[in-house]
Amino acid sequence: MRDRHLREIVEIVGVISIVAALLLVAWEIHQANRIAVAQIEMRLGHGFDELHLRRATTPDFAKLYPKMRAPGNHLVTATEASQIEGLAEHLVNIYYSAQVAHDIGLLGTQELESYRQDLAQTLEQLPGLAPAFARIHDSTPEMRAMPVFQPLRTFEVRRAPKASELPEGQD
Repeated sequence: MRDRHLREIVEIVGVISIVAALLLVAWEIHQANRIAVAQIEMRLGHGFDELHLRRATTPDFAKLYPKMRAPGNHLVTATEASQIEGLAEHLVNIYYSAQVAHDIGLLGTQELESYRQDLAQTLEQLPGLAPAFARIHDSTPEMRAMPVFQPLRTFEVRRAPKASELPEGQD
């Protein structure tokens, strides 16, 4: 009788230990996910911080911003056009990373929406970036279906028509 009672106690302790271990594993997974989310958000924020720091510390880069704010009022050199293209690519990479993080469950829908709104605001504030964004968007089919890039589909981009779009005799 004593052995049976001892065996029941050991089994109860074993079941409690298993449950406790499973709870600990669940808590650790939850913590790991929170850490992954924080790392994603910090990495995405770092991309924006890098741009702001470069603008604040590099006069040539800072000179691009008035040209992107009012593109029709400024002449843009080939070097500046290349810098604008690079800036657009950098921003596209940030937004793309946000979309991927959302798609794999590391970024919530509200956070993704804030990146989508940021892109829309960037297009409004810096219309000189829009043609570069449009070129990237048009040449990257997988971007077209991504919700974060929805502002590129709805923002009217003023760009020169392609040769194939011109009426005959206007090359």
